[in-house]
Amino acid sequence: MYLKESLVKGQSHYILCESYKNENCWRSRQLMDLGPDPERYIVYPGGNSFYIEESIEEGLLEKGFSFSGDEIEELFMPFIDPGIRRIVERFQRPVKKKLRFHHLSRDGLMKEQKGLHSFDKRRLHYLRCGRVDIGNLDARPWKFLNVLLDKSRDELEHIFEGMEKELSPDEIRDYVYTALHMQFHFKHSLIRHQPGFLDTEKFDQYLLNDLCRLNRDETFFKGVDSHDPDSLHPYLIKYLVFYFDEAFDPQNLWSEYVEDFVWKHRFYRAPSPSRGSSLPEKEACRCLGISIDDFKKMDGNELLRCYRKCAKETHPDRGGDEETFIEIKEAYECLSSLKK
Repeated sequence: MYLKESLVKGQSHYILCESYKNENCWRSRQLMDLGPDPERYIVYPGGNSFYIEESIEEGLLEKGFSFSGDEIEELFMPFIDPGIRRIVERFQRPVKKKLRFHHLSRDGLMKEQKGLHSFDKRRLHYLRCGRVDIGNLDARPWKFLNVLLDKSRDELEHIFEGMEKELSPDEIRDYVYTALHMQFHFKHSLIRHQPGFLDTEKFDQYLLNDLCRLNRDETFFKGVDSHDPDSLHPYLIKYLVFYFDEAFDPQNLWSEYVEDFVWKHRFYRAPSPSRGSSLPEKEACRCLGISIDDFKKMDGNELLRCYRKCAKETHPDRGGDEETFIEIKEAYECLSSLKK
């Protein structure tokens, strides 16, 4: 059972729903309409205590739905008075849910997870780990994917929507890029896991094509009634909104790159200035199109700007040569280390 939030005339509306299995397919059904304010069903008799109105349990029982008191309470927890909620959560013992797949063998779990859609796997991996390079999720069973089992498409989207709210603005496009597996379209291994450096026009076109392809995927919409493959479903429309509302932040990407470089080379000792310019230093300056004297007058920021200019001119997605692009990257690493 889950509490679904939807918009009705621009206002949040909440519905108690349930995933159920029908003809080897997980579907969703509505149990009870709670209206725009579930908090009105919470009663505070005094002190730090509370309970959920009996009308909720009675309504579910009349319709023949099974549930537990703890399950109902958990669904209403976000709407409980914050002060009382903090006290309750502090002393609340975690409830261990007994799910059938916890007792499956490795092969049995692998068989269950094989039915999960790759789009769901990639979304969850990024939301859990924050990585663009996700590796092969089909090579073995993963316990973190168990949360996706035995759920309807509607409940899965409800889960993802809650997790997506925790993404920061600079993670949004990386998330969409990873979820749709757009790395597949870019052959250069050096940049395929750095979407901020990719050609924007190509990115836009691939995004639209991949969303349309997913919208026609019957396995993704299994158990969803009345879906028109020629009209983008609301489950997927939000990813267009995500993409076009947020932009990759080049400054942030370059900062992360430099920080990562500094971390990897934190024990590097630069040669003493008294030894004069080494051959790698001269070669590095040549790659960046500057002289040794120019390099000595530069500070770290000026060197970084010079590197960015050369990198953009030689970027493979802009018609440049991949080997030259790599040489420029290595040249910057060499000269940057000498500025420390």
